[in-house]
Amino acid sequence: MVRRDNSALPLGSNHASKLTEERAKVVASILCIDDDPRVLDLYKALLGAKGYTVLTAPDGPTGLAITRKYSISVVVVDFRMPGLDGNQVARVLMQEHPKLPVVMCSGFPDDIPESLKWFADVVLEKGDGPDTLLSAIDKLIGSETKKASA
Repeated sequence: MVRRDNSALPLGSNHASKLTEERAKVVASILCIDDDPRVLDLYKALLGAKGYTVLTAPDGPTGLAITRKYSISVVVVDFRMPGLDGNQVARVLMQEHPKLPVVMCSGFPDDIPESLKWFADVVLEKGDGPDTLLSAIDKLIGSETKKASA
């Protein structure tokens, strides 16, 4: 195997599996649904810089329409939105795409009733920072890649 800089990798190294994970990440599409355009811009910049394809939706119905049209790897959805809130979106996603991982983000995570949190694979506070979001998405993408290859 040859690296991009044309140097050879030793056969049998774990670099090949690492490259496979990187390729999976590059083709992964993340859908971000939030009614705040500044948050969507932040997600797009952050996730795009990590090699993800990022689609955005300003509301739940638009987000659901995108999941029906495109192959999505993970959905990041805001809990508090007018119209369809994040929990309602997650509930529809669970019915239509039961294996699609959902990350629920909220500036007010204590407002999410415990009984509703099970619709999301991960619940994050918006103030947790970008590393927490990236780590959650990387884990969800990794677990999806493993499921697909099993």
